[in-house]
Amino acid sequence: MNCPICGMKATLTNQTKGTATLLGAGAGGYVAAASAGTAGAALGTFICPGIGTVLGGILGVLSGAAGGAIAGNTVGRLIDENVFRVYYCGSCGHHWRAA
Repeated sequence: MNCPICGMKATLTNQTKGTATLLGAGAGGYVAAASAGTAGAALGTFICPGIGTVLGGILGVLSGAAGGAIAGNTVGRLIDENVFRVYYCGSCGHHWRAA
């Protein structure tokens, strides 16, 4: 990335290793799995009480966790890239965040 002030090559001063991405995926997966598990169990109970409740709950948890993790991962990646990354220009001394 080039400096917006002088145009010289800039360096990344602190780069996170996906902290917010990991936390976002975990939180999103957990929240979505909990709500989708309940909905899946209710649907399974409606279709076939007993075994349908168990299978519906399991499938709801799995699909909810996957969808929530994808959404949380996307939000976390945006936070990592736009909030935590700070660039520094060695020529003019300018600091800025990637936007």
